[in-house]
Amino acid sequence: MKRLIHIVLLLVFTACTSSKQLSEHEVVCHISGEGFDVKNVRVCLVWSDMWNGDPYQEIRVKDGRFDAEVILDTNQVYELCVPHPEYGFATYRNCEFFYSKNGIRFGQRSAIDGERIVLMNATEQNKRYYDYINERDSLYMGWYEKLMEAQDSLNNIGQMYDPHWLEMCDQQNDDSLPQSYRDSITIEVNKMSMSGEHRTPEGQMWQEEWQSYRSSKQKYDLDYLSGTVSGPIGLYMLMDNIHISQQRSADISAWLNLYDEKFKDVSPSDRMHKLITAARDATAMVEGRRFIDFILPDQNGTDHTLSELIKEKTAVLELWASWCRSCRVTAKSLKPLYEKYGKYGFTVVGVAREYRDTEKWAKALAADDYPWINMVALENNHNIWTQYGIPNAAGRTILINSDGIIIKIDPTAKDIEEYLRDIYSCN
Repeated sequence: MKRLIHIVLLLVFTACTSSKQLSEHEVVCHISGEGFDVKNVRVCLVWSDMWNGDPYQEIRVKDGRFDAEVILDTNQVYELCVPHPEYGFATYRNCEFFYSKNGIRFGQRSAIDGERIVLMNATEQNKRYYDYINERDSLYMGWYEKLMEAQDSLNNIGQMYDPHWLEMCDQQNDDSLPQSYRDSITIEVNKMSMSGEHRTPEGQMWQEEWQSYRSSKQKYDLDYLSGTVSGPIGLYMLMDNIHISQQRSADISAWLNLYDEKFKDVSPSDRMHKLITAARDATAMVEGRRFIDFILPDQNGTDHTLSELIKEKTAVLELWASWCRSCRVTAKSLKPLYEKYGKYGFTVVGVAREYRDTEKWAKALAADDYPWINMVALENNHNIWTQYGIPNAAGRTILINSDGIIIKIDPTAKDIEEYLRDIYSCN
């Protein structure tokens, strides 16, 4: 229904574009493309969440072509979103672009990972941005391709990962094995992954080369952004690098320092500032900091405020997902603690990160039978995972004391019990 409303509103919007009173930085821009085997495409703000109410403009495609007038803000960065042939907009290809007074024309070309959307008339800011992308690719794409070939070769001959670790990974997904055994296997798999023991010596050498590639590429980006590039385009490029670093759990301090030095006063109303602030807050998600509050619905649609649920209680905030096996193993390990220490004032609050709908989440809740309140955030609603420092993951366990202060991040069930036993003075 929500999607239908969006589409209806968009049709009304499109019909009234010519008469709409534009704000200071809004302009009408001509957008076209050809060679697109889809029914429609969307123009969205970069980093928007079209599933949870962020506006987008939808354009019909006929005979592989589209041609439309859209309203753009000259201080913002947009992307053309092209749906996946099978999964629709749940999985889409995109192409970033900035407003051009000469209009924007899109096409497609073959790439290593399939069809890539490209600008056919990159001018002004677009040309500058894609000149940078193309120059960087010319320097690093060969290195990247070599690393991918080496990775495939090691995988093909079974020399990338430890055989015992691979065997345990298979056992995790073997429904014929007892669930308790699979859960114990998951813990061991995660332990080896975190320590790097899941790779063979050859795999470890490959990983070191991969780290060298990433470090060199980051230095190139830092040097480029520290140079002449400025304005909204520089601010977007900076945020893009911050996002990539977060996805890889890499240190973002160098990017934040550059932001403070050069970009914090650029286009003050630009939404990139809020995103960068959230990224900075996530780096401060450390022991000794107060938890971040939020409001989300449970499986019955009833909204709950985290601060109310854990007020004056020792609590665990458990971030998980129905599709994350290790997260569910961790969550289930808390059930004995909840049953034992709940009478003393201990509680657990679960929040699931789900995509598209809550069907799989509901099945997971029924299967795992958690005795505490569980809430859900569709499509990372409220940026909770970003704020808690795991933008591209599902799981995180956070132990919070009765004053709302984070005591430990990602403690084990044993760590939590030791803390509970101490504060409640019980065996």
